[in-house]
Amino acid sequence: MRITLQLLLNVLLALFVLSCNSPNEPLIPPPGEVPGEITGAITPVGKVDGKIVTFQIGPSGGAIESADHRILISIPAGALASEQAISIQPLTNQCPAGKGNAFRLLPHGTTFSKPVSITFHYRETDTIGSAPELLRIAYQDDKGIWQSPPVKSLDTKASKVTIETTHFSDWALFQEMYINPMKSILSPGGHLQLAVLQTIDVGDPKKKYAVVMAGPVSAKNINKWALNGEGVLTPGESKAEYHAPTWIPDINPAVVSVHLNKSLMINGKEYKDLRLVSNILVAPEGISVQLDGGDWHTYAGGANINATQNVILGKDGIEFASVAWKGEPTGTFHWTKGPDVAFNLVKPKINYQHLYGLAPSVSGGLLIVDNSDETWVTGTFTVSPAGWMDLSKAKPEIGISNVKGVFRVRRVN
Repeated sequence: MRITLQLLLNVLLALFVLSCNSPNEPLIPPPGEVPGEITGAITPVGKVDGKIVTFQIGPSGGAIESADHRILISIPAGALASEQAISIQPLTNQCPAGKGNAFRLLPHGTTFSKPVSITFHYRETDTIGSAPELLRIAYQDDKGIWQSPPVKSLDTKASKVTIETTHFSDWALFQEMYINPMKSILSPGGHLQLAVLQTIDVGDPKKKYAVVMAGPVSAKNINKWALNGEGVLTPGESKAEYHAPTWIPDINPAVVSVHLNKSLMINGKEYKDLRLVSNILVAPEGISVQLDGGDWHTYAGGANINATQNVILGKDGIEFASVAWKGEPTGTFHWTKGPDVAFNLVKPKINYQHLYGLAPSVSGGLLIVDNSDETWVTGTFTVSPAGWMDLSKAKPEIGISNVKGVFRVRRVN
């Protein structure tokens, strides 16, 4: 009986302790904020992935930059007691939500009398699905945990983010928060789920945080979801469902935005109105063409991407449509008078192209290509005005049309 009474008292005491916590108050500290210790994701050490750069720096200070100009180390006068060989070694990036290469700063474990600056030059691709203000820098400690010190400065014009440290280690650029997927491809009528994820939730800008594996963002950080385009967006808290229209939409890709209920203070400057963006291309497989706002016609085909001439070609019987360009496999291109950047649509009686008039003149509009997906080469194009020639007449006639196009094709090479 005494044992049973004691057990009951223990249960009542536990319930009393739990009741003292607000429903909105966590019973355990969130990741990265455990008193007395730093917890976070433990990952393998990165592997060597590029050319090492070495430079002699002494007590008067100096700077060293990676071969790809991605990372810059600035050592002030008085930080080193004697001259040393300072090196930067590119590594594979094992940091959660890491972007680009990580870098090993050598000699490993070097400490400095004064803080040195570590600056990452970020690229546009590093901010896809996120924002420059949500980029941070982290180092991997001897336990394999990634730790992110406060951001010292952010220069959005020069695309640079900087921290200060008194030690060398393995350092990486990563996203604090992002939308997943950052971009995607759907067939008409398809659907997908989007989620906002975070690796840290910065409260105190002067505090160091441990980086955790990406997980759902706290609902308090979401202000609203928004859709620019056709289809249906059903938002939740940290997740949303997007259903594409059953046709090729006029606004393509559709843009899903998450407006954050969050501001950041960096070097005395407050950054507000933060938002995350996901682009969703809606297209059937093939190259699809629309003439003068009429019905879309899809031509089955593929992509030949090479160093000489990139070509996307689709056929339907005796008809075919193509776009071709020279240069990088991903990018934005303007039509040219020659074949360097060209559009052609060949029908039984009428041919359309990226030139118009008797002169002829080069059409306006753009070709936008994305070759970053493992499976698909995707993109859109406009030709305005496009020239056409009717060859069915005894005396061929010419005219102009407005052409829109979208493609989602597999590589054939």
